Order: sequence, then C-alpha cells, then structure tokens
Amino acid sequence: MLTFLLVIHSEKARDKLEEIYYHYHRELFITAYTVLKDYHEAQDMVQNVILKLSNNLDKIIEIKCKKTSLIWLL
Repeated sequence: MLTFLLVIHSEKARDKLEEIYYHYHRELFITAYTVLKDYHEAQDMVQNVILKLSNNLDKIIEIKCKKTSLIWLL
C-alpha cells in the first residue's frame, strides 16, 4: 500500500492523499501502463506522481472534481 503515508504527520493531509490515491490510482495506472508498457514501471510512476502531489496538497480543495482530474494531464 502507500507506505509513504506514514511519514506525513498531519492526519488531515494523510487522509486527503489517501482519498486522492483511491479515487485516481486506476486511471493513473492505466495511463502510465499505456505509455510505458511495463507493469512495474507503471506502478512506480503512479507512486512517484502521488509523492510529488503530496507536496502540493494545499492547492487541492476538492478531490472529486473536473479541475482536480485534469492534474493528470500535466
């Protein structure tokens, strides 16, 4: 699972990141796998995206909205 969640001290931030992961990880994985054509590399890419996102959680107000889902296109 997301072992890096253990290093996030704020319970609110941890819950937010976990919700983002569960809501978007499938879409992220499919996109990464389509590009990389390798299961393990796609998993690593998803983890890297979530890690980078963890540094910008304050910028995400609503998780399940069109604006948030467009983040993955960047």
